[in-house]
Amino acid sequence: MIRFAKDSVDYQVNWETFHEMDECVPMTKPERDALRKQVKKGFDIDDNPWGLTQPDGYPMNYLQAYRIQYGYSSGPWDDWKGPEDQFFWDNCRKSFYTRDELEL
Repeated sequence: MIRFAKDSVDYQVNWETFHEMDECVPMTKPERDALRKQVKKGFDIDDNPWGLTQPDGYPMNYLQAYRIQYGYSSGPWDDWKGPEDQFFWDNCRKSFYTRDELEL
C-alpha cells in the first residue's frame, strides 16, 4: 500500500479525490468514516489493505474492498448498473470476474 507524506501533493490530491467521492458515491456513515480515516492516515484511496483486486488485476479502491471485506459487494449504490456490467466475486481468487469469464 502506498502511503503519502501529509505535506505532499499526492496527499492533497487524495483528499480532493475523497471529497469528490463523498459527493458522488452513495455510502453509509461507517463507510465514509472508514474511508476518511484511511485517507487521513495518508493511504492511497485507490488501494486497499486487504489486497483485493479488480478483474484486470489492478487493486480495488478502498471503498470497494471495504464493502467486500465486511460482507456486501453490492447494494443500492449499484442500482444504476445493468446486468451486463455486474461483476461477480470469487472468494478463491479474492477478485471480481466478469460475466464473460463466467461463461468460459
